[in-house]
Amino acid sequence: MSKIVIIAPSKEFADTIRSVVDERRFKIYAPEGDRDFSFEETIPIAKHEERLGAQVIVTRGGQATLLKQIVSIPVVEVKMTILDILRTVHTLKTRYRRIGLIGVENIICDYRELGSYIDIQIYPVFSYEQDLDARVQQALADQVEFVVGDGMSIDYAKRFGLFGIKLMPSSASVQEAIELAENLVRARFLEGTKNEQFRMVLETAQDAILIISEDAHVLLANQRAIHLLQQDRADIIHRPIDDVLKREPSLLQLVDQSQEFREEIVHVRNFVLSVSKRRIMVAENPIGWVLTLQDVTQIQKLEQSIRRKLNHTGFVARRRLDDLTAVSPTMQNVIEKIKHFSQTDSTALLLGETGTGKELIAQSIHNHSARKNRPFVPINCGALPGNLLESELFGYEPGAFTGANRNGKAGLFELAHTGTIFLDEIGEIPLELQSRLLRVIQEREVMRVGGSSIIPIDVRIIAATHRNLQADVRCGRFRADLFYRLHILPIPIPPLRARREDIPSLVDALLAKTCERYRCVTPRLPTRFIEQLTNYDWPGNIRELENVLERIVVLLTAGMPETDVLGEIAAELTAEQDTAALTPEPPHTEDSRCALDGTLEDIERRVILQQLARFGGNKELTAKRLGISRATLWRKLKENE
Repeated sequence: MSKIVIIAPSKEFADTIRSVVDERRFKIYAPEGDRDFSFEETIPIAKHEERLGAQVIVTRGGQATLLKQIVSIPVVEVKMTILDILRTVHTLKTRYRRIGLIGVENIICDYRELGSYIDIQIYPVFSYEQDLDARVQQALADQVEFVVGDGMSIDYAKRFGLFGIKLMPSSASVQEAIELAENLVRARFLEGTKNEQFRMVLETAQDAILIISEDAHVLLANQRAIHLLQQDRADIIHRPIDDVLKREPSLLQLVDQSQEFREEIVHVRNFVLSVSKRRIMVAENPIGWVLTLQDVTQIQKLEQSIRRKLNHTGFVARRRLDDLTAVSPTMQNVIEKIKHFSQTDSTALLLGETGTGKELIAQSIHNHSARKNRPFVPINCGALPGNLLESELFGYEPGAFTGANRNGKAGLFELAHTGTIFLDEIGEIPLELQSRLLRVIQEREVMRVGGSSIIPIDVRIIAATHRNLQADVRCGRFRADLFYRLHILPIPIPPLRARREDIPSLVDALLAKTCERYRCVTPRLPTRFIEQLTNYDWPGNIRELENVLERIVVLLTAGMPETDVLGEIAAELTAEQDTAALTPEPPHTEDSRCALDGTLEDIERRVILQQLARFGGNKELTAKRLGISRATLWRKLKENE
């Protein structure tokens, strides 16, 4: 029985697979002759292998998209990269004048920006059944001479006399997919080992303990938990936690919180419990929760915790002006603006790079204002698609859309009534939603999605963005009238490199905070190392600094020598600084016809440097955008030095 099964939809893809992997280690399915596998053929294969015990399936394109919906085991897709497409198109440009790129989106990569690199027509297929024919007919109408794309699209185009070539991923892409599949198999084995270890630890613990999965099902429960809940083991294990605790509504309400908490007090029947909920992390990935319940005998000792719980209001701003470090004149200026602006109800706009602490400043404004005892409701406007963001902001009536709560739902503007709403990443709001937001800001009233009645609201609006909104207005990506409604009380937040005087104090504050969380003694960092931190540019700003300090605490707590830890981090920061210094300025926009000039190596280097400049030298984001691994990006940068 093979743990990894490879389904090659075409003979060409199978040949690429066999050139990379050892066939004795994997089970490979491939069609005979020149035809491709149909969906009707691959689904039974995948289901059969899943029943036999396969742990991962590797395939590509539309087959991968389909099988992810069919089987419960992981499906690893061999992805096409922009560089793969460039390589294929480059070989055809000397023979054909008009070339078309046709196929499903995960085959032709991010088609929205390919036009900035290559002078070809793009025909994205979102559904073979619904729009493949229309895309082929459009290509014929555009007098396309040759097409490049996925197998099904190319075969269909051939019926109409439009010939083409199937896109094939590179050997490097295949190797990366195989490595990912092998890592998934290893992770599954380790997960089974850890689960058994957890179970043995649970049964020897003195507290009642429940292990809860990420999808809120009880995985393990020790004997004390079973006794406390007064249920049979079969009624607890693998059951949703909501069902297990349905007879204890106060406990269920506490456990349903999405954040960690410690020693919260809850009444369950005739006794009082001290309840804690902690996140389980494996290799920095969350895999579930540990819920501990302890019978409390010293009620008076925990009385303050009980009062805090009973007075909890939900949307609370916990950060204050005292949490801001302001040694530098630029930050002192920000503090003064916060003090003055918080005394008004006018809209404030926080402008600053990612990681500069915009939400901390928003909370400080709220807590320094007359609304400090009222709700503070934050939302990241860039984290939700437009239709979902609309329903979250304005709420919806019962039956407003498929899947809507039958009782309707109040929007965040309603929940923020008499308080403050914080619209983070305001620049990411879609244009079609900006007009509705503008009306809410102007009229201070909302109408729920699917509703017909106006709901007046009294809210203070604080918005934040890392984008240049004025440039977005000029480019038509952001409404000018909305910008001027938001740009009443602007607060530019300086990046960390512009307030280096604050870094030593920030280091002290963040170290103390981190060590309190890890319950360890705060280390004293050498003056020379503090100077190195001060001289580093911190492209990720305070968030990056906090992550570096947390790594120091974790490594020192693990017993690693301080000189090794600090030396490694200092070397890494120096290397990042040197790389940033060598990063070229983003190139000026050129006609897309020039993108394929020169050799293939020239094209690759130009595209890589463009994307690296676009993401400010961030190699992780650049590699993700190009569809290659970080190691491959490092290698290509090294080759082009």
